[in-house]
Amino acid sequence: MILKNFNVRNFIFILIFLLAIYLRLDAYLINNSFFTDEILLAQNIFERNYTALFLPLNYFQSTPYLFLVISKFISSTLGINELCFRWFPFISSLISVFLFYMLLKEYFKNFWVKALGLFTFAISYQLLFYSQAFKQYSSDVLVSIIILFAASKLENIKLSSLQYFLLGFFWLICVMLSFPAYIMLAGFCVAWIITKKNLRMLLSFIVPFIFSLFYYVLNLSKVSASAYLSEYWQRGFDIFSPEIYKLNFEFLFQYYSFPLLFLILLVAGFCYLYKYKRFYFWNLLLITAITLIAAFFKIYPFERRLCLFLLPVLMLIIIYPLDNLKDNIKSKILLFAALIFFGFGYFNFAKEYVRGNVSYLRQDVKPLLGIISSKNEGEKIYLYYGSLTAYSYYSKIYPLPAAISAAYPTDEKLSEKFMISDFNGLPAGIYYILFVKGSWTFEKDIEAAKKWFNQNAEVLDEYSLKSASLFKIKIK
Repeated sequence: MILKNFNVRNFIFILIFLLAIYLRLDAYLINNSFFTDEILLAQNIFERNYTALFLPLNYFQSTPYLFLVISKFISSTLGINELCFRWFPFISSLISVFLFYMLLKEYFKNFWVKALGLFTFAISYQLLFYSQAFKQYSSDVLVSIIILFAASKLENIKLSSLQYFLLGFFWLICVMLSFPAYIMLAGFCVAWIITKKNLRMLLSFIVPFIFSLFYYVLNLSKVSASAYLSEYWQRGFDIFSPEIYKLNFEFLFQYYSFPLLFLILLVAGFCYLYKYKRFYFWNLLLITAITLIAAFFKIYPFERRLCLFLLPVLMLIIIYPLDNLKDNIKSKILLFAALIFFGFGYFNFAKEYVRGNVSYLRQDVKPLLGIISSKNEGEKIYLYYGSLTAYSYYSKIYPLPAAISAAYPTDEKLSEKFMISDFNGLPAGIYYILFVKGSWTFEKDIEAAKKWFNQNAEVLDEYSLKSASLFKIKIK
């Protein structure tokens, strides 16, 4: 009886779900050190109450208000540690897998096409990485899928004017939780008007519009005026540069090769969508176009992690042709292109994962600070530039010694000279010297420090990890 009722197709989906859960749980429970951006975001949550989180954040951070509120509530309730801060991104990623499956059922009929889409989503490296990172990009993907799924359901539902208005409270939650929700909703709204010729959908945007106007005046207008952020994301505003498309492809499809095959599937996807699913065509096309327009006007950068919300959109487009294959040469070419593109991606990911090369670690400073905490006997710690950020967070967890902060270099090309000047000013004694790579720290600075130690100090201990180095020295 059991074998008779056994459904192979359901079993395949169950296996994919279990794989997705395992990969995300594995990434989450590794409990890597916070990297700089995570620490800076956590600092804002430490320093502010719920009301103040509505205002522009410090330390060049910008995150949706509801994400901050949820994160503050969890950390205040469960405690100050990386797993608590990363809980909401982790849960968002798990929910995303299930909702993406539901979305695939709306878009596709063929079982193997749905399985392909779900499997691709399940093992996407960037989705795995941000499932364990205390940043909003995992919830951006969740909201993106929610809006796409809601759009597919609303297409076949007739609503009254009051229901359209009440729908606005659902959209309000979306924009409070994700900045790219504005792009997703704009694409949906215009697509709806084009295909349905129904302006009543505009009633659903009254509530989120009022909130957004208020939020823009108090928060987003000041963020967009930041000279630092504009300069930092400058590359993401140049939508006419082929380099930015190459950069985003390599980011979103990290283990996948053959961008030309991706482009072929993308163009074919839009063509098939236009032929068979006109509303979906306009919805996905306008989301893509509005993303580029927002980048052109320097509203929202078109670059790497800020574009992660587009991954479900792009997956739907490039997979769609496979749901409409015929017995002709065109379909055979598309099938061959898809097999090469996806097949090599799966192979590369599996190969790197088995070899232990799939890493979610950016800055491994936590073990070094743990060493200082356990071995400290009154020594001071010299914090080289970006390591001050790590110290400020982990000093809330570990009993760390008093810190001496480096003078920030006015010229980063000569940063090692500022560091040496600091060293020359240190009185005789024992010190810990901490470097965190990727936080305004360069290899030349560490090499210059080692040279100075050889001439002016005795190195008592030395620890080097992937992105952090610690020295215990005795200055003569």
